[in-house]
Amino acid sequence: MKDRILCRLSGTAMKKKAFTLVELLVVIAIIGVLIGLLLPAVQAAREAARRSSCTNNLKQLGLSFHTHASTFNTFPKSRPEGPNGDEMSWCTQLLDYLEEGNLSKLYNKSQAWHSAANAAAGQTVINAFVCPTAPSVPRRAAGSDGPGSVAGQVMGPSDYMVTHRVRQRFYTANGLTDPGRDLEGALSRSGNTRLAEISDGLSKTMLIHESAGRPNHFLVGKDQGGLLPRPEGYGWADPDGGAGSLDGSDAATGALNGSSGTGKCIMSCNNDSEPYSFHVGGMVAGMADGSVRFVQKDISAATFAALQTRNNGDALGNDW
Repeated sequence: MKDRILCRLSGTAMKKKAFTLVELLVVIAIIGVLIGLLLPAVQAAREAARRSSCTNNLKQLGLSFHTHASTFNTFPKSRPEGPNGDEMSWCTQLLDYLEEGNLSKLYNKSQAWHSAANAAAGQTVINAFVCPTAPSVPRRAAGSDGPGSVAGQVMGPSDYMVTHRVRQRFYTANGLTDPGRDLEGALSRSGNTRLAEISDGLSKTMLIHESAGRPNHFLVGKDQGGLLPRPEGYGWADPDGGAGSLDGSDAATGALNGSSGTGKCIMSCNNDSEPYSFHVGGMVAGMADGSVRFVQKDISAATFAALQTRNNGDALGNDW
């Protein structure tokens, strides 16, 4: 009898400790709701950290530009001259100031950027040139039409570029006063830039900004599954990977403005030498004075053009 009573009590205790199916489903539902509430916060925290890292990259690059200016009294050309009329990337001129002295010694400035030695050096991934919000490295390999020893190689990427020229068609496409010519950016393709030549003001002239994801081609947030349409933008060692002209593009298709273009998109519609960022709401940019700003995606074309030109005498709008 005693054993039966103990058995019944034990069974009663076990029944009280067990979960019913309904209770289990309720717990699972609560966990799902909590995950749903926490996930956006976690993602936002991760993006904030990535954006902070991107900002630090541009601060480091800005400091390197100014160290170069302290040494040579100028900013470098956007595409410095190499041997036999070839061009190099401005990135190669800053290696010594980015604590990449050993890599600088490997890079031979007496050879073309796509020579075997320089192509090997150019495959090095330099963290200061990579925005962590952009698609992870390595990027796509250069195609068979890649120049010299770059063909078939995955180059160390650069998610940052300088706009060395604002195209006349950017002004006409956006209904701005036609300057009658292309206008110079903070860096020039034709010569080194003395700081005094940035007469619009160092804090009011953009030196460097994001053009992320290259050489993978992105249009309006979508990876097109291949390289940029022209054989360029392979990485930091590529002259076309570090500098380009501002054309503007179509907000729906990402198509670049042609001679009679009407595209009014300023950023994140085409990463073919245009401003392009994977941050939400805008992009990170470094100013010529070394400061770093977050530029909102809805900035006006007039203000953006004023930021990109160095001596046009145009005033910044209220959206800056």
